[in-house]
Amino acid sequence: MSKKTVLVIADLGGCPPHMFYESVAESYHIVSYIPRPYAITKGHAELIEKYSIAVIKDRNYFETTPSFEHPDSIYWAQDDDPKSEEEVVEDLIRVATFFKVDAMTTNNELFIAPMAKAAERLGLRGAGVKAAEMARDKSRMRAAFNTSGVKAIKSQPVTTLSDFQKAIESIGTPLILKPTYLASSIGVTLFRERAGSDDLFLNVQSYLQTIPVPSAVTYEAPFVAETYLEGTYEDWYQEEGYADYVSVEGLVVEGEYIPFVIHDKTPQIGFTETAHITPSILDHKAKQLIIDAARKANEGLGLENCATHTEVKLMKNREVGLIETAARFAGWNMIPNIQKVFGVDMAKLLIDVLVDGKNAAFPTELLSGHTCYIADCHLYPQHFKESGHIPPDVTHMTIDHVYIPQDALVGDTVIVNESIPTKGTFVDLSLFEAFNGIVSLELKGSSSQDVASSIHNIQKQATIHLMDEFVKG
Repeated sequence: MSKKTVLVIADLGGCPPHMFYESVAESYHIVSYIPRPYAITKGHAELIEKYSIAVIKDRNYFETTPSFEHPDSIYWAQDDDPKSEEEVVEDLIRVATFFKVDAMTTNNELFIAPMAKAAERLGLRGAGVKAAEMARDKSRMRAAFNTSGVKAIKSQPVTTLSDFQKAIESIGTPLILKPTYLASSIGVTLFRERAGSDDLFLNVQSYLQTIPVPSAVTYEAPFVAETYLEGTYEDWYQEEGYADYVSVEGLVVEGEYIPFVIHDKTPQIGFTETAHITPSILDHKAKQLIIDAARKANEGLGLENCATHTEVKLMKNREVGLIETAARFAGWNMIPNIQKVFGVDMAKLLIDVLVDGKNAAFPTELLSGHTCYIADCHLYPQHFKESGHIPPDVTHMTIDHVYIPQDALVGDTVIVNESIPTKGTFVDLSLFEAFNGIVSLELKGSSSQDVASSIHNIQKQATIHLMDEFVKG
């Protein structure tokens, strides 16, 4: 049987390219469409070229930037894309039609809605237009959650300072303000009290104006204000070292939600995630509570065929709070780690579902039978500031070396992979990309508790040595 063809809208985020392309290319022909060439790193571009039968880059950018080169690294695409949503949809339809594709997918949050519209017009399986739009607009998402049977919370759309003032008056504090259209926790802000809240809102509003997004990204209001969900991990875990929230990775197949894995987390820095541990050690009853909430959330949005990444708050008395869900794969290495722990290739399964629907062969319940735990861990500038290795007021620095002490590891935990900056690496701490971490580690062990303890020890004991070249703010 000849391979079928899938169109991949290549951009930032979701399942890492090093797994995604190799997994999918084994069973399908890949046509890669790159709407934002500046959002693709050199390494990503090499994988695209290696595994795709055709690569199409949007020509508009090259007409204005003839000397363009793919960057070495990137966390957020720092450029504008002026195309409207309809123009992006038409581009996708044009490419998909020319190559007669059988499915289309993307790992990027910002292209979910245009892709759903293109898929619907072409008669291909997708998340569904209305569902995709709700999954992309956090204000509409919260409204859908509140009617889906999960814990309802107060929320209001916010555009202006006046809107925010009315929201904080109505909702009270603590209050969470989220951009409705972004990802990676960019701009998510906690307001614990009303004093100074106007100035903080205006600062966040001003900051978001510096974060470029494609013109195709649409929303009813730029923010949503919500009641803050207070987590209580002690009511869920008997051990220390875990956060008060988890994520659930799954698929929706013809409207039916299918969970695969629950990931435990280690404590955050603000709203920035620090580590994910595959799979969760929560007891069976806790897992069922979480899965039930995730099912109501995803099916409540009306999602049809897509990957899902659902974030769940673990609250007092084992009450489940929905943070948000996304109609795409999780980022970091969570999807590759599922394959390492359980042998299940979710990247390929997603394409199987998009091509064959319920005729695809996929697990129908939470995966089990693991013999190890794998963690994806990042060390951020804040970790080294807390340990005194980076002065608190440094804005630019050049790294000499980073040392990860092996005696920080507990039990049989080992570091399987590591990405540590080389001597001379320059870091601009004023850029958002700095929050993507200075060091990334993959840990493996037979005990989740030992892995979590190892992460804690590394965060406290790792050292960074700077060269003389650093600048204070």
